[in-house]
Amino acid sequence: MAMSFASERGSGILLSRVRLSSVELSQFDKKPNAPPVWPAVLTSFLHCVSLGAALMTWLRVCEHVVSPYVEEKDVKDAVKVAAQTYYGRLLAVNAICELVTSQFVGVASDKHGRRPVQVAAQLGQVIDYLLAALCLPSFGYIGQLKEGAWFILFFSRGIAGLLGNYKVSLQSYTADISTVEECPTRMAYLGGALVTGMCAGSMLATAVGVSKISFRWSFLAATAINVGIIALVVVKWRDIAPRKDYTWREANPFASFHLLGTNRAMAMYSALVFLSSFSLNMFSSTLVSYCETFLNMDTPTFSALVMMWTLESAICLGIVQPALVREVGEIATLQLSFLCMIVFYVLFCLLTPENSAWVFVIMILFSMGSITYPLAVSLATRELPPELQGSLQGAVSVLETVAKIIAPLLASDVIIPAYSEPGQFYGMVYFVAGLLLVPSLWPCHELYKLTARMNPDRTVMLEEIGG
Repeated sequence: MAMSFASERGSGILLSRVRLSSVELSQFDKKPNAPPVWPAVLTSFLHCVSLGAALMTWLRVCEHVVSPYVEEKDVKDAVKVAAQTYYGRLLAVNAICELVTSQFVGVASDKHGRRPVQVAAQLGQVIDYLLAALCLPSFGYIGQLKEGAWFILFFSRGIAGLLGNYKVSLQSYTADISTVEECPTRMAYLGGALVTGMCAGSMLATAVGVSKISFRWSFLAATAINVGIIALVVVKWRDIAPRKDYTWREANPFASFHLLGTNRAMAMYSALVFLSSFSLNMFSSTLVSYCETFLNMDTPTFSALVMMWTLESAICLGIVQPALVREVGEIATLQLSFLCMIVFYVLFCLLTPENSAWVFVIMILFSMGSITYPLAVSLATRELPPELQGSLQGAVSVLETVAKIIAPLLASDVIIPAYSEPGQFYGMVYFVAGLLLVPSLWPCHELYKLTARMNPDRTVMLEEIGG
């Protein structure tokens, strides 16, 4: 491994060997007229403030909705387990609807620009959060929806999914306004804004809970934030990417899936994106319920954990990742990040209510693992020209969405119910998540042989990786 680290150091841009043989150097030109990146970073931050506030509150909504249908209410945690199962199904419906339109969102952004597509995605969140708020107890103005709430939430989650994954246009826009050298760092900034926003959102939801007022306030605040994002995108985003028309055939969910296999290096990046997304969705969709139900963690402690996790992740993405890339290279950074994630899951699954305080020590490993997704996506963007970035992000969204469909269902419908009885291994869900990440180390190893470096200023290959 030391040899691999040393051999990857060096100046120049990391590309697949296939891409190097056909690259046009004009694609590496600076973009002096490109708009600043801060509106995209702010969009990521604000979106995740609203997402964090909603994420901390969704289980409360689900508990209110499923409670009338749970016959064994006297059984400890029966309502919570049923709510987690229902929540997993809501996530799956949202992901399935997102899958249907993922490619359309990508090609539509190539033709019409990133701004209108981002506005549509935020509008979907507004509808979703407003309807979720109405399923919670009222604070005196509009009554609580009870009859039909079970189906209303499936509808609202579906609408949010159909209107698109905000990451498609956000990541495409960031790639548009960045050089290939800037892209990994800027994608890391998006990731840092994401986790910082999640921290702020969880603090907002915690404040609502501590105040003993209706959790509606969390969703109404999230709705207001998404409306603000729409205004930000309309005013501050400026599309500069070349436009590309499409046919309806190209809008089907898997039309651009072939881009993920453009070359072997791209196939490896795609595998890494899928694996990181799968494990993250298993973790995020079950963490609240698991900590409350099986680790007996109270709300203030859990909020402190989330805050520490998100702040550590922001530091890892905004500071540690760029430093690691400079010192050891992109591929070694990916390897280290996946290894940290695997070790985290193994340790986390062994926690019990008696030793759960150790989670504050091991959470840094998960924060290091948060580097995997944005770095893999940014390296994939280098493999295709600007006019195909929207289609690429649509295909990446399909990968991510398939993970969002399968992971919550596997965790909430299969593993957690099967290991929820006293005396059973509650941590099995996270042991499986870690086990599924082990294959990620092979694509990382293969990338050493499949990539090389180029300095566009001297138009020569400076250094080859591997050997």
